[in-house]
Formats: sequence, C-alpha cells, structure tokens
Amino acid sequence: MPRNTAKDQELRKERCSQILSAAVELFAKQGLTSTKISDIAKKAGMSHGLVYNYFRSKEEIYLSLLDMNMNVLENILLWIHSLDRTPKGKLERLIDKFRSEPWDEALFYQMFVDQIFSSDTISEELKASVRGKMSENLDILAGIFAEGQAAGQFRAGPPRELAFYFLTIAHARMISESQGFKICDNRTETWDAILDFFCVAEDRA
Repeated sequence: MPRNTAKDQELRKERCSQILSAAVELFAKQGLTSTKISDIAKKAGMSHGLVYNYFRSKEEIYLSLLDMNMNVLENILLWIHSLDRTPKGKLERLIDKFRSEPWDEALFYQMFVDQIFSSDTISEELKASVRGKMSENLDILAGIFAEGQAAGQFRAGPPRELAFYFLTIAHARMISESQGFKICDNRTETWDAILDFFCVAEDRA
C-alpha cells in the first residue's frame, strides 16, 4: 500500500510539536543537564526510542526550541524594519509592540541562552551557530539605528552597540514585568524613557 506523504509529514509535525512542548517544560524546571531523553519521552507520552526518530539528542531538542524562540524575535524585527516609517517611528512601533504584546518568550530566551553557553555538552560549533543567529537579529536592528543616525534622530555611537543596548534594556523590562516587578507605577513612562535614551535631545519632544 503506497505511503501517504502528506499524512506522514503531518504526523511528523505533530510528534515534533508534542516532543518540544514536553521538553520546554522540563528544561525550564530541571535545566538541560538534568533532563534526560527518557524524561521527555515520558512527559510526551511516547516511547524512548520514538523520540530518537525525530531528534538525535536532547541537545538537538534544546537547540530547536531556542531557534524557534529567536525566529519569533527575528520576524518582529524584520517586520519593523520593513515599515514605511522614519527610523524613530520604527523604534516607536517596536516599543509599542513590546508594550502591548510582550514577547512572551523573553524569560525563556534568557534562561535557555544562559544554559546553552554554560553547558559542557553543547559543542562550540553549535554555540557559534546560536551566536550567529543572535548577531543576525542584532544586525537588523542596527540597520534601523544607522538610518536614524543619518537622519539626525538617534544619538551617536556604533549602531550595533546601540542596538545591543536597546534589546538588553527592553529585554530586562519585559522580564521584570513577567515576574511582577514594577520599576514605576506608570509602565508607559518607563518605555518612553527607553525611547528617549536613544533619541537626540532635539528629537525627544
């Protein structure tokens, strides 16, 4: 009987999603080192061997989750970059996006990145791959900062450094919100202060 390729692909997609959903909870609670493939299999409700049909190791599962997370941020940044707005307008829209629809994976991202770079089981090649993806996302935002500097809207400084500082501050802001920590009572003012920090004085009004 001929195989149904479309059905096989759909089943594979469902299985991978099932494994990843189980793994993310375990990695969050136990960490990469303490989590075993057998733990993930049990959580996903499938056999140990079946998991290996879709992923070669727990490290591959871990990296797949991190890659998915970084792609979320990449898509947001690419969308912002494509907008028909001034550079400052693009940064304002990005802040609006973070403020109204917080990047839910911010805490996940920080935790997973910390674990991957402190892990002895992740090869340097794979760590370099993650750094490369992070650098690509930084370059997208750096392009907006470079445009803004040329237009006299953003403060002087290496665009990549400014992009790094912006993402770091915004990231920390989202994590603090997810943990219920308030920097001040008016969260809008906090985000506006972040924007003001990167704009030149005459463009802050």
